Amino acid sequence: MFLDAPKSVSTSIDSAVTWMEDNQLSLFLQRKTLKPEAKHGDEITRRFSMNKVGRMFAAAMQDRTIRLYDAKTCDEMQRVQDEHLTTAIDFSPRGDIVATGSVGRLVKLWDIKSGDLMGTMEGHDYPVLSLSFSPDGDKLVSGSGDTTLRIWNVDNQRFIREMKGHTLYVVSCDWDPVGDRIVSSSIDSTIREWNASSGELLAEHEDHRTAVHQVLFNKDGSLLASGSSDHSIILWNTDGELSPMETLMGHNEEVRAISFSNNGKYLASGSSDKELYVWSVDDYSIQGQARTAGEIDGLEWYPNELAFISSDGTGAILRWDVRELEAMLSPFQNLLDEIKANEDESKKTEFIERFKEIQSQYDEETLRDKRLFYIMWQCKRELGLLKGKIRKRR
Repeated sequence: MFLDAPKSVSTSIDSAVTWMEDNQLSLFLQRKTLKPEAKHGDEITRRFSMNKVGRMFAAAMQDRTIRLYDAKTCDEMQRVQDEHLTTAIDFSPRGDIVATGSVGRLVKLWDIKSGDLMGTMEGHDYPVLSLSFSPDGDKLVSGSGDTTLRIWNVDNQRFIREMKGHTLYVVSCDWDPVGDRIVSSSIDSTIREWNASSGELLAEHEDHRTAVHQVLFNKDGSLLASGSSDHSIILWNTDGELSPMETLMGHNEEVRAISFSNNGKYLASGSSDKELYVWSVDDYSIQGQARTAGEIDGLEWYPNELAFISSDGTGAILRWDVRELEAMLSPFQNLLDEIKANEDESKKTEFIERFKEIQSQYDEETLRDKRLFYIMWQCKRELGLLKGKIRKRR
């Protein structure tokens, strides 16, 4: 004797089946909450960045604090109070400094260990919206709402040069990890390449139709990705002048965050549609998918793990471990196959205990995933663990 699921559960199962049929994914994004949704507006994360070795990340909060957290446990390690709201943040590759830009039009350098303010750089006429250190950490580039980029000497905090060309806010910039080049993007829908030594404009690209929210090189500088309000991500060949290789379409709203995995195999993207995708860089397909409660505005991969963190509009910071989907589902699938093969139900009690044991190995957040929910429902149905109308097994 086995039990049918209530109508409400059946509806959820039908939805899960349809979703699985429409999405041929190979990766499972296993979620862990590092920082829960904010209970108060002051706890909203405005910007965040992970340091180069993956030991900590910095979060700029709505209350104008900059907080350093342990990247594994999310224990707070340091906190500094700024007088202005932080609108850009980046870690030095040297590992000793975090830089912030603010609505106060200032760029500041903070000592990670002591929390002391090491220097303040001023010159922009509007809020500082993006920051990127040079690969050696000697210099820092800032992009602003005043449409300009400025390069600064980190050691003496002196202005080096200004770069003009964008016609609207500069919202993202990244320093080529292997070359003397800076790439920037703007609300004006363009991407521009600059010579970091001379400040010369090398090229302008108009491949996106609307605002380009982020530009980012991969670790070895062989690729650049750009995410835009036109819902697209473009992958660029960086050998010489940037040239578009592929346009990735999947999001239904503006792409606000992108991040390459350290091994170069994957690109994570987040959007105002609250969808999180992991793309294969090799064949440009979506291999993993998840959803957050708020609009995604930040992504950072751990440098030595196949995992990344996200921040969204609810104030939550989540860790996502990237697993093979088959490996996550196979313990339940193997058990289901055994249950169906045992026609006389002689091992029912044993199967129930094994089901509970397998289930206990997954945390609650993981078990709420619709694919695991579906395979567990099948096991429960075959074992008679569902509430509802009784039916005979054929």
